[in-house]
Amino acid sequence: MKLTKYVHSCILYESVGLRVLLDPGSFARKSHLLPVKKLESLDYIVLTHEHGDHYDESLLRSLAERQPHAVIVTNDDLAEKIKQLNLPNPIQVGSDEIVTVFEAAHEPLPLGMPNVRNIGVHIGDKFTHPGDSFAFSHTREVLALPMTGPWGSLKDALGKVVKLKPKIVIPVHDWEWHKAAREVRYAMSKKLLEPHNIDFIEPENATPLSFKL
Repeated sequence: MKLTKYVHSCILYESVGLRVLLDPGSFARKSHLLPVKKLESLDYIVLTHEHGDHYDESLLRSLAERQPHAVIVTNDDLAEKIKQLNLPNPIQVGSDEIVTVFEAAHEPLPLGMPNVRNIGVHIGDKFTHPGDSFAFSHTREVLALPMTGPWGSLKDALGKVVKLKPKIVIPVHDWEWHKAAREVRYAMSKKLLEPHNIDFIEPENATPLSFKL
């Protein structure tokens, strides 16, 4: 299995015969690190919810133009909006034999801001991406763990992962940390999770990570 992070919550999952792009949002687009024109054939594009840092309409249009056969997996609300774009891609709102969709409520936003529907996904039996949620109870061996945001904190993130006990954590949702802060928080998380036998990986954007599980 190979994972490549493209800023914030955008992850490219690759295994033998399977390629899944998860949450290609505005930060990934603006970074110019996601190689849209050079991506090999995608099987799925997963969009956990409609916030711009996870779903970017212009980026999805560009991906759909080059990946018309990739199945778009998302929640019911966002699926209805995507249908209005008249993209060539099939749209899926439930699970299949490869992608398991689970309900995962978006964490509450500050001061009663309106929220949106969020889903999480398991890819095969190896990888979990929960979108913007800690409201889930199962994970595969490798977990994409949201680290911070207007709705969450490092304390919440580490507390959740210790309860779920994946083997490996890939930090996501950390755009708000500048480089120096990210390095410090990554190092802290790695040290704190070591006694729990959880391997915290410190990824670099656009640099593939390979795992033998």
